[in-house]
Amino acid sequence: MKFTSLTMKNWRPFHGTHRIDFSTDPERPVTLILGPNGAGKTGLLNAFTWALYGDFTDGFEIKESLVNIEALKNDPDAETVVELELEHAGANYKVKRKTDARKQLDGDYPVTVTRNGELTIMDEIYRILPKPLKDLFFFPAETFNNASVLQGDRPGEGASLNIGSAIRALLAGDIYDHAAEDLRGALASEALRPTQKYTNETVDAARHAWEQAQIELTAAEDRRDKLPDLLAQARDQAARAKREAEKYNPDEVKKWERKYSALKVAVDAADGMAQRAHDLYLALVRNAYLHFSQRATESAVQRLDIAEKYGLMPPRIHDSVLEKSLADGVCALCRTPLADETRTRVAELLSHVTEHAIAVLGLETRTELKSHLEQFERQITDLRVQVGSLADDLGVAGPAKDADMRMLQSVLRMSIEAASRAQTKSRRELKEFMEEQDAPSAVGGNSPVDIAMFKQQAVDRLEQEFREIDAAIEAAKLLEREKMADYTRKSSKLDTHNRRTAAIEILRAAKDFFDAARKGLSIHGRQDFANAINETYTDLIAKQYEIRVGEDFSITVAAEGRDEPMPLSQSEKVLLLIAFLGAIARLAPVYAEIARRNEQFQRAGEVKTSSKEGFPVVLDSPTSPLDDEYEVDVVRALPHLLPQTIVIVSAKSVETWETISCDVGSVNIMELTSHKQSNRHVRWNGKDHIYSTQDDGVEPARTRMTKIG
Repeated sequence: MKFTSLTMKNWRPFHGTHRIDFSTDPERPVTLILGPNGAGKTGLLNAFTWALYGDFTDGFEIKESLVNIEALKNDPDAETVVELELEHAGANYKVKRKTDARKQLDGDYPVTVTRNGELTIMDEIYRILPKPLKDLFFFPAETFNNASVLQGDRPGEGASLNIGSAIRALLAGDIYDHAAEDLRGALASEALRPTQKYTNETVDAARHAWEQAQIELTAAEDRRDKLPDLLAQARDQAARAKREAEKYNPDEVKKWERKYSALKVAVDAADGMAQRAHDLYLALVRNAYLHFSQRATESAVQRLDIAEKYGLMPPRIHDSVLEKSLADGVCALCRTPLADETRTRVAELLSHVTEHAIAVLGLETRTELKSHLEQFERQITDLRVQVGSLADDLGVAGPAKDADMRMLQSVLRMSIEAASRAQTKSRRELKEFMEEQDAPSAVGGNSPVDIAMFKQQAVDRLEQEFREIDAAIEAAKLLEREKMADYTRKSSKLDTHNRRTAAIEILRAAKDFFDAARKGLSIHGRQDFANAINETYTDLIAKQYEIRVGEDFSITVAAEGRDEPMPLSQSEKVLLLIAFLGAIARLAPVYAEIARRNEQFQRAGEVKTSSKEGFPVVLDSPTSPLDDEYEVDVVRALPHLLPQTIVIVSAKSVETWETISCDVGSVNIMELTSHKQSNRHVRWNGKDHIYSTQDDGVEPARTRMTKIG
């Protein structure tokens, strides 16, 4: 999918009609739009989101003033119209949305969509660009400053974008979300309640107990669905609050941050130790059979060794040779007649020699058994090393060098107890520290530092809830099933109840299916996303980094083969955010094809992506958070991101952008005219072009689009 053009009429500062033709050349994938401050760069970005979704990016102001003010002065009935043209799967689509001064106050934005010149429905566009992609493919400058994808120990760090819903939407998996939600509603509907009053108090009590358990399960599942958005919003607010606090009292913020970071590191370390202990215990359980089979295997090998020692395996001479020699009375090899004494020795030898095939099988068996013992020794040696390392880290006495499985199990139990104590202690200390801060609520009068602490408390609470929500849902499911079974058993003699409990069982089975499908798509989608972002980041930055994606799609960056996180430079963090967006954009066309073929469960989790395939992204001022020294890294990386990238920036670093002019297929200027502006020009490829004009007769400011390359 590629955008081909954007036409705006009386949109915000753009008086009259203005058109931008985007580069669709994969060899020159960048469309560059240069505009001074106040020219409407954010308004231009929102022309895309408004046309497609009738919605706006975060931070877009005065949403009730979309129609150009100058146009309204000339004609109170003037309309604003934005038409976005795109190509997808060989078809040409045009999305045209409009409103006027009256309709814009009510959010009334009529839209028409055509496919190859014929009217079609908006759902066709949403199948190509689902609504959850709005905040990923159209990225404002404010978000570049505030968005976080890097999971860290500093307050406010973590994913502030909900990628899970975007992944499922691209895979057409949002139908499972909607289906599960509808089925939860059906299970709670009055239609499943008895229509008449029964005098059987036992049945009524069982029904009420099940209904309460069902309410609690539904509430937990609803909460799980809301948590990703809530957590993303909380992280965004915490990051903003911390930046404000740093302006107000940077020393106090740094002091608080150091203490918080130290306690958070301790919590994460304790959690990591507990997870290591848990994983090792599972490995020990999986290899327990080796402990019980070791002695039997060693005994079998010893017996086979004895057989070989006494010439029984392998036979020194084939039994058929001995049998023929006895039958003919002469040696089958040299034809020498057998004397009585020789015949006796040959008969005795034949009685001790096993059948040849069995001897060969014995040799093969011994080889396999020895391989089994060697494997056991390697595995138990590895377990000894891992258990010993964990014990050392936790201050627990480690296992002996020749420790068997029982000894390893004993050491591991002590390690698990120590890890659990460390978890409890570190979490308690972090909780006490946060509770000691004077930020019971973010009310007027609190200092920015207090507000930052309060916002971080909200993040911590939500993160803890996110970690525990799946276990809470499973516990609620067990209780609901227990109460349902009790209700079914006690109402089995009442036909009305029987029909309803049967219907409940059918609905519940269907809901469980959709829940499992939804979870499966998220897991496989996270794997695809992890692969895609690693490939994208490698394309953008020539360093051997490994990016790991967490359950909430937050990420950590480490050196390849290392566990500890890597500190990133300012440019590397911005490139990481751009790679984050590029990974989704690269997955989009592949996922669209998978959804079209209904192959979500066959192919999700094994998808390969490439910079030569991907949906476009529109980036507003992606280098705005960067110092000049880092800006060049990001600019030079952008052409390697996707087959189409649209960038809206100021011309302050136009020389840097000129270094990639061979990759830029379309260059445009947002010419700003205002009584507040000065007369400025921008130079591109050796030519000067008007950038801003001072005109005392122009109020409010006016912007027009000009193509310069």
